Amino acid sequence: MARDKFVWSRRRAGRALGRLGWTAFLGASIVTPAWFVFGDEPLRVDDGALNPLVFVVPTIAGFFVLVLVPQTLALVRRPLVTGSHYALTIRPGVFRTLVLPWAQIGELVALVVDDEAYLLIRCVPLRVRSGDWPRWWDKGHLRAARRGAAMAAAYDLAVPMGEFEGHPDRLLDQLGRWAPAHVGVVNRL
Repeated sequence: MARDKFVWSRRRAGRALGRLGWTAFLGASIVTPAWFVFGDEPLRVDDGALNPLVFVVPTIAGFFVLVLVPQTLALVRRPLVTGSHYALTIRPGVFRTLVLPWAQIGELVALVVDDEAYLLIRCVPLRVRSGDWPRWWDKGHLRAARRGAAMAAAYDLAVPMGEFEGHPDRLLDQLGRWAPAHVGVVNRL
């Protein structure tokens, strides 16, 4: 029986859980002293004006809640790489799952940036793009890769290969077997 698609198996969510735990610990270690210092502040000062110090603890706590939301989503919506003979399906972060037709992909590169292996994807500039063209929210990992390697600036999307089971060489080899001839598959690990 022939398989009509491939799927990269994801690792356990240990890294995402670790980031969530450290951020929660950092938030608690900042909010707790702020609460001890500013927790007893009155709502109004002596002349009846609103006391701005009463907003210190809720502001800090609100900031950390906003930071924790995407990290909590990262436990549920993890990176995804799957494909068929028609398209490559990618979820680089927690927001969108992109279906990129092979006709829209020009090159796939595996690259190590700061001890993290990334799959970099270069899309072909077409007059008519699919609705799943990578946007700013999809490029979070690409921005991280660009900070570590200038050559990553020539690509449109990045997926951390450390989130998947198996060695990056093997993962790229599996992906290369499904890529059509016009798509360059380069290993720079």
